[in-house]
Amino acid sequence: MKKAIYIALLGCAVMTATSCNKFLDRKPEGALTEEEAIKNDADLQALLNGSYSDYSNKVQNGKYTWIEDLLGDQANGSLYTGDDGEIFKRKTSIFGDYKNGMYTDLYRPAYVGNNVLANIEKATTSRNSIEGQAYFLRALSHFDAVRMWAQPWGFTADNSHPGIVLRLQTAITPGERNTVKEVYESIIADLKKADDLLGDQVTLGSPSKWAAKAYLARVYFLQNDFANAFTYADQVIKSNKFQYDASYANRFSIGLSKEIIFGFKFIDNNLYPGSELRNRYRSDVGFSAQGRFHITDIFYTAATTAGDVRGTAWYSKTLVPGYNVLTKYNKNNFDMPLIGFTEIKLIRAEAGAETGAANLATAITDINEILTRAYGGTSKNLATNAVVATVISTTRRERELELIGEGNRIQEIKRIGARSGTNVDRRGGRWNCPGLALQFPISEQAANASFKMNTEGGCD
Repeated sequence: MKKAIYIALLGCAVMTATSCNKFLDRKPEGALTEEEAIKNDADLQALLNGSYSDYSNKVQNGKYTWIEDLLGDQANGSLYTGDDGEIFKRKTSIFGDYKNGMYTDLYRPAYVGNNVLANIEKATTSRNSIEGQAYFLRALSHFDAVRMWAQPWGFTADNSHPGIVLRLQTAITPGERNTVKEVYESIIADLKKADDLLGDQVTLGSPSKWAAKAYLARVYFLQNDFANAFTYADQVIKSNKFQYDASYANRFSIGLSKEIIFGFKFIDNNLYPGSELRNRYRSDVGFSAQGRFHITDIFYTAATTAGDVRGTAWYSKTLVPGYNVLTKYNKNNFDMPLIGFTEIKLIRAEAGAETGAANLATAITDINEILTRAYGGTSKNLATNAVVATVISTTRRERELELIGEGNRIQEIKRIGARSGTNVDRRGGRWNCPGLALQFPISEQAANASFKMNTEGGCD
């Protein structure tokens, strides 16, 4: 009975009451029997393609990014109400359809990946690619969930603190939270399998081995494992498959970006990625103070220094009178990058500085490339003999400036805190305060009374 309740609640988190009444009468999404659908390579790939679309439309359409930015310290959230206000105040509860719906949606790619892996013997000529994609999707599901619903890597010395439920089987059943250590070990194992199995052809909308390596660099970086982060970032950069965009306008464009390592392609009449980015961040049409991203005066001043091209490319103080707004997403449609070349360069720069003299020159070169592009010349570049501390602080600053409105800042607040115990949150919160981990939906505890919910209490 508990299992049935759990499945119903998990699905109904994003359904209306009427549709919930019918939920138990049909199989969960993705639960296709062998006889019905999964017979060959084409069927398995179709299942994966559907999951990409689902993930693009329901999680990484900007919804995940928006929640991250609400938790961060760049947004002026004084007018946020409802779910937005609760998340911004870092005092989430079992309620809140916005985050609870996303929690359900996050696990769907993992479930599809598990279903594909359970039927992988039916694949023939494309088996490696199909299997690699399944591991990649499962890793992304768990990585997204653990970053949002658990305290970060380094919260405890041995990372034995509660993470999320690892879902590595096709059955949807109640579970206990695995430790953060166990979750990260599973994510890394899946991404390494994806790296081994996937090909090196880069196609927007489908992962390559370079996407798996890029995510490994990101995962290791959030663990402050700089040696491994440097290694994987270095491999991606040295593939020579990616390069800086000629214009800052190209990162979110249709077909113009050369930076995208993994993301989703705009396909007219089929796939319109980034819809929630336009709903929440767009500032040239339909702007409303409530429920939109407007930037604090402190960050706006730092981001629009004289000579920085990004200041004019991505911000406006006059477009919406009274608000500092982002213009990065002021387009009707665009391809949706999830991980790109600039971020990998920033990872290699900071990781290089952290790993000693052998990689310091590479780190300085990397950050100077970013500075040269931002200022249209070398006037702000670091000296070739810059000390480690300067390289790290400069790289962290440039990371914040480059990835504005991309959900990066809250992860940095937690990562830097775990690295050194330093609180860099401009809102005055501790890097390890309870409110930086979202509260789980009540469906988890309803299905399993021993499920450990997160501590509530904000970050005051």
